[in-house]
Amino acid sequence: MKFLATTLLLSQVALAAPEVIISPVEHLYVPDGFDSNDAVELVVTGTFPNPCYSRNKVQVKVVDDVIDIKVLALAPDDRTKGSRFCPQMMVPFKEVISVGNLQGGDYKINVNQNTRYALADKMIVKEATSSAVDENIYAAIEWVESKGNDQFVLHGWRYSPCMELETVKVVSNKNDTLSVLPVMKQVSGFCPMKGIPVSYPVKFDFSGLKMKQPLLHVRTMDGKSVNTIIDLEGRR
Repeated sequence: MKFLATTLLLSQVALAAPEVIISPVEHLYVPDGFDSNDAVELVVTGTFPNPCYSRNKVQVKVVDDVIDIKVLALAPDDRTKGSRFCPQMMVPFKEVISVGNLQGGDYKINVNQNTRYALADKMIVKEATSSAVDENIYAAIEWVESKGNDQFVLHGWRYSPCMELETVKVVSNKNDTLSVLPVMKQVSGFCPMKGIPVSYPVKFDFSGLKMKQPLLHVRTMDGKSVNTIIDLEGRR
């Protein structure tokens, strides 16, 4: 009977589900430059107390001019905290939040409202000047490489030799984010599907930002983005 009770206890511990908690977010990045034909994306960052925590899901609700966001995480269940080793180390995390298309106007943003990890900000979405899905075609950027001294390289693809980079627009929100728009142009009427790797060297000016860990929000294909946190103090 003692053996059976021990077996049942071990089974309960093994099957214990992680606890869903409010994610310990610390900062909300709000990129500037979105139009009503863009897929709006926001970024939050935070720190988990050890590697046994993980991201779970994000709930987004838009009512009139209020964007209400709940960021959830998974924490070790109380019954399993002593059953495995969780190193006491801080684990930073980043969550890219897809809000979707919004009508032009001013919006209030609430993240984890009425909790100890509440964040709030505002954003402006401009009314689009055309009915196109997006007013620009962007390079398919996959990652950003830092070369030092504010020099970076945007790495990715162009899907056809009929497209070339026209310009790299940079929009600052004057606080903590540079929105980077690698705009492509069509240079030929014949557009065969042929993936070509590309690397675009760029230099960014962070002097107009207040935060020392700014976000590079690079707009890319399919309404997505590449989001990279830059530690300006650590790069010195």
